[in-house]
Amino acid sequence: MAAYTRCEQRGAAVIDATGQTGEDTCWCCGRVSSKDALVHLGNHPEVSICINCVHFLRRRARDYQATVMRQRLRGAAESIRGEVMARGWHQRPVIGPALQWLNRHMPW
Repeated sequence: MAAYTRCEQRGAAVIDATGQTGEDTCWCCGRVSSKDALVHLGNHPEVSICINCVHFLRRRARDYQATVMRQRLRGAAESIRGEVMARGWHQRPVIGPALQWLNRHMPW
């Protein structure tokens, strides 16, 4: 006979059928699946996540990394722009128009 426990942490009462049934619950969405269909974290084998949530978390991590990279690039571009302005390169006859064009067309 399986041991049933109530899990209130996701806002809804989810009955977790674990034990001898060979099923486990996804920690992200709460879906009950077979243990073979879940991914277990390396340092925390008690944490199991279904494939759909793994893809979702991967997408979130990729979006976070892209946001961090955009912030770094924007910071580097602002730093370079500040140096160009401080040295007056944007007012030079040969390179000035090209730098001003770059400044107008940069996405940040």
